[in-house]
Amino acid sequence: MIAMHPATSDDARELAPLLRAEDRAEVLALGVTPVDGLLQSLDAAREAWTWRDDGRIICMAGVAPLSLIGSTGVPWLLGSTLIATHRRAFMVESCRLVERWLTQFDALRNVVDARYTAAIRWLGWLGFEIGPPFSLAHGLFRRVIKEAA
Repeated sequence: MIAMHPATSDDARELAPLLRAEDRAEVLALGVTPVDGLLQSLDAAREAWTWRDDGRIICMAGVAPLSLIGSTGVPWLLGSTLIATHRRAFMVESCRLVERWLTQFDALRNVVDARYTAAIRWLGWLGFEIGPPFSLAHGLFRRVIKEAA
């Protein structure tokens, strides 16, 4: 049974060594370790969630304001290999989160590793516009943006 709970720093420390290889590569390309990336994202988040299946961590997701005065949110999601096991539920719940966050922000914007084709495909399915590759930190990334209707 899948359950969502408010994310904690303990969740971040638990998930870090269990990240999918592509998620790990993306975080490292941004110049931070997986545990630091999760903790920094959690600290900045307006809201963050941990998804579990019978106690086993599936993923963490959240959204942070881009700035104190703007109305743009920065969504993030990092997951374990259990996402593949729960693909349908993951797709439905991630869609619900994006819809929820677009009631809090006028737009959602972040970057994705240009090599991470599965994430780019998923973000496109969620309705994000995917920009061309550009250099950032230690790799090539693509901007993603979705505006409220």
